[in-house]
Amino acid sequence: MTHMDKHHDQDRLEDNLEKLLKLSESSPRMPEDLKSRIRSKLVEVEQGSDKKNILPGRRTVWALAAAAALFFFIIAFWNGGSPTTIVWADVQGHLDQVHTLTLSGLAGISSTTGMRITGRTKVYYKDPGLARTEEYPPDSGTGLAEEEPGKITINRWEPGSGRGLTLYPGSSRAELFDSVFLTDGTKPSSQLPIDLASFNWELMKEITADKTRRIGDRVINGIPAVGFEFEIPGQVYVDPDRQVRAQLWASGDEGMPLLIEVEYRDSLGQNMRTEYSDFRWNVPLDESLFDLAVPEGWRLSRIRTESAEYANAGLAPGVTLRIGPDGREPLTETEDVARVVRGEQTTHPDSDIPLDVRITIELKPGAMQRLRDYARANPKELIIVDFNGQIRVVPSLYGAGPSQLSFDLSLLDLPLAGLEAGYFTTTIERNGL
Repeated sequence: MTHMDKHHDQDRLEDNLEKLLKLSESSPRMPEDLKSRIRSKLVEVEQGSDKKNILPGRRTVWALAAAAALFFFIIAFWNGGSPTTIVWADVQGHLDQVHTLTLSGLAGISSTTGMRITGRTKVYYKDPGLARTEEYPPDSGTGLAEEEPGKITINRWEPGSGRGLTLYPGSSRAELFDSVFLTDGTKPSSQLPIDLASFNWELMKEITADKTRRIGDRVINGIPAVGFEFEIPGQVYVDPDRQVRAQLWASGDEGMPLLIEVEYRDSLGQNMRTEYSDFRWNVPLDESLFDLAVPEGWRLSRIRTESAEYANAGLAPGVTLRIGPDGREPLTETEDVARVVRGEQTTHPDSDIPLDVRITIELKPGAMQRLRDYARANPKELIIVDFNGQIRVVPSLYGAGPSQLSFDLSLLDLPLAGLEAGYFTTTIERNGL
């Protein structure tokens, strides 16, 4: 090769390097972690020439050649997608035979200036019926292994019942709780499934390819990933009138899910964001993670919850219901109640905390829409439930379901069984509970 050829090659390599630097520093679409890797690689190849004792005359050419190779790889990745293109079926193929699952969660409020983190979690599921959630402070960073959780919740479920333990390490306090699920129909739809690890991915498998949309490529923790966008099936995030969409990012070489991002708007109009990452499937999970033993010397309180789901219950004859803005004519009355959906009760056996009783009703679609339309148009006005002329309470208009609302009946000072006997029409059997 002549001196002129060498000079021409070096000019071409220098031109490639300039393109690489320009792409790295100025591309708005390129992820920051990829930009950082490019900068690090350039420093590495420059320093590497010294370590390899390359002659000074060849040092620049060697560094430029390495940088050019990296440049062409990035151009191929950025323009052509991940090294191997995957489809939605590749993602779903990883969701079979799931018996354990661990993941990390991050929740926050999105704004034009970024995301304000409100909480971090670490979740462990082991089928059948075992779950553990660790909650960390918002400023705990990503190194959850080194941080102490502020709250730990452990659940052990069986068909129709469950037991659990909540630990507060900072104050050496514990809450031991047990739950009972009752119904006068089939299995309560509100009861959490026992096999949470497999259930979470069964939901994902319900999403068919035609309900997804490719949204491009990115690099996640150094792994080229492909993104898919879709609606979350069967989920109600605070306001069921709004669609909730998610983005799932999977590794480009095999389709393993790496990150799930969910955004929705809460009842205050805030843009909420949740991220799930660090997925691990079918890894061994020690049984001690789900132990309900209370640490010695900790302060303990007990809680009992009871949930009854009704198939064909309604308000008893003569019971009235009026819902509307405080001090004005009601927008919804007794004849707009389609049915009573469920009742929930919480008691504290070893304290004087009063029992908490709450019911959920389903309204005819037009009635529910009137309430929500009025609430949106008049956000400063209270919507009030007048229950049978005995108590007046503020209901929850969102979160229960598209045509459902729930409200507190604790002021009647009756257990859930007493409410069922005096105010509802239900054939539920309690068998002494």
